[in-house]
Amino acid sequence: MTFTYTPAAATDITRVRFHVGDTVEDAAIFSDEEIQFVIDEESTWQKAVIECLTTIIAKLSAEPDMKADWLSVSLGRSVKGYQSLLTAKRRKFGLPAVTGGTVATYRSDSLQTEAPDW
Repeated sequence: MTFTYTPAAATDITRVRFHVGDTVEDAAIFSDEEIQFVIDEESTWQKAVIECLTTIIAKLSAEPDMKADWLSVSLGRSVKGYQSLLTAKRRKFGLPAVTGGTVATYRSDSLQTEAPDW
């Protein structure tokens, strides 16, 4: 796993690491190769930052909370922190937020006004 972080000679990999907070080699979340892959897939380092943050959130969300004797580890706070960072980075880079909505499961031109009670 290759790790480089050189702010003095900023590369796109260094930019992604800085914005994601993945700047300590011993605690690296992504390898240089993984970051370069995401940059290539997303076409810009800004979009790669968003994708890396989304990946971190997905990984943390998949892990269960743990409690053993006096030690308790809850990843929920970390997830919320990364979600806030993701929102801030989307805003900073001028990228649209992900929005969702609801879709009726029946035809909108019918006389039905409520979803069926199945």
